[in-house]
Amino acid sequence: MKKILSVIANYKDNRQNIFDEKISPINKRYCDKHGFEYLVSDGVDTGRENPIWQKFFHVKKLLSEGELTDGDKITMLDADMVFVKDNESYETNKSFSYAIDNGNTHCMGNYTITINEWSKRMIDLMLSEERYQAYKDRELWERWAEQASWYYFVAYSLERQCIKKTQDF
Repeated sequence: MKKILSVIANYKDNRQNIFDEKISPINKRYCDKHGFEYLVSDGVDTGRENPIWQKFFHVKKLLSEGELTDGDKITMLDADMVFVKDNESYETNKSFSYAIDNGNTHCMGNYTITINEWSKRMIDLMLSEERYQAYKDRELWERWAEQASWYYFVAYSLERQCIKKTQDF
């Protein structure tokens, strides 16, 4: 089983220097301490207007290239995030985990995926071109991109579960 911590950093201004000189070395030390492979990317072409989508496309690319296989874990961090305390390993046994940020939104700036059949299907649904074309012009999707895809994914899943439970009565 492989553990990867990955960051996409492709700033066109001084933020890239801050990432390279300050943030990335801290993340690398954290990875060395806890047995993670540290992978920094300058991004992938998503074909979508908003670059926020890159993280899920990056994971999909690693899957298609065979860099990730069943049982592997990948944690994605935004390039402006850094580990402040490194005394514990940031790991989970869940198929997908993410943060609720201080604005009470489902934050896609930091998430972990354990590769398995469920998570591969979730990635496909998150990146579905059909869903994207159907919803991309809605305000929620324009503003929140992959977070909006997650909101719709969860809402649809919950709706289906409620319908099934109602039919079971």
